[in-house]
Amino acid sequence: MDLTNVNRTDIRLGNLKPQIWVIFLAGILSYFLVQTDSYYERLTVFPETTVGASLNSLLFVIALFIIATIIYLIVKRGRLSILKYVLRFSFILSTFLLTNWYISKIVHFSHAEFFVDSLSLIISICLTILVWFTVYRRKGIIQTLTIGAIGSLIGTFLAFSIPLLSATILLLALVIYDVLSVYKGPIGKLSESIHLSEFTGAAFTFEDVTIGMGDVVFYSMLVSMAFKNFGISIYVISSLGVLLGAYWGMRMLKKRDFFPGLPLAILIGLIMMFSSVYLTNHITLP
Repeated sequence: MDLTNVNRTDIRLGNLKPQIWVIFLAGILSYFLVQTDSYYERLTVFPETTVGASLNSLLFVIALFIIATIIYLIVKRGRLSILKYVLRFSFILSTFLLTNWYISKIVHFSHAEFFVDSLSLIISICLTILVWFTVYRRKGIIQTLTIGAIGSLIGTFLAFSIPLLSATILLLALVIYDVLSVYKGPIGKLSESIHLSEFTGAAFTFEDVTIGMGDVVFYSMLVSMAFKNFGISIYVISSLGVLLGAYWGMRMLKKRDFFPGLPLAILIGLIMMFSSVYLTNHITLP
């Protein structure tokens, strides 16, 4: 969850293309999942109360911290090659599980239950192989679009698997975690010791700006959460907020080598989302 710009290149609106792609795809996925009206697995452990949602967020953040710390320790010990293989395996496994999950929703929506045992597994494997090829055997825009698409798949899945209160508190907790992790924690130390572009799949570079996978995952999670709970108009407004915050964050790279990618985008996105919901519910036209 980090933005880096080692070459200090000028930031333009064109640098937002990956974020626009991720958010657009999240909207398409959210529209489809809303139409399916099927059961969604809950990833939360505690009940959907203020205390329960806070505990759910705490568990998630602790898990992120542990993973980031382990990655930093592996890099510090000079085991970069091992880490790359682990990250690659995790990326490919996530791709397979996600594609299989989305295909199951397509099956449910089309009432083609016979399809499950015959072709769904084969399609998931084929898509996973295609993703592996475009991410690890290709460079440039194709690689960027593919990694961004996987980030959007993950974010939308999280939005539909975590209830609104838990998801909101989690995003706020991630804002704090991202700042601390980048400036005082393992992510910042990683950025100082090695360029994040080394971790293909966990990050990608577009026009000299390296974007962490965590950023696009939680951007898409926020806008998918808006679509799921409040509809397409709130999705559009929250998307504009995320893009504004993402652009502002990248502009900060003119003075820094790296900058946390979540705080501005998530905070502005949440503010615009809940402000528009409040105005919609409390202002009536004559």
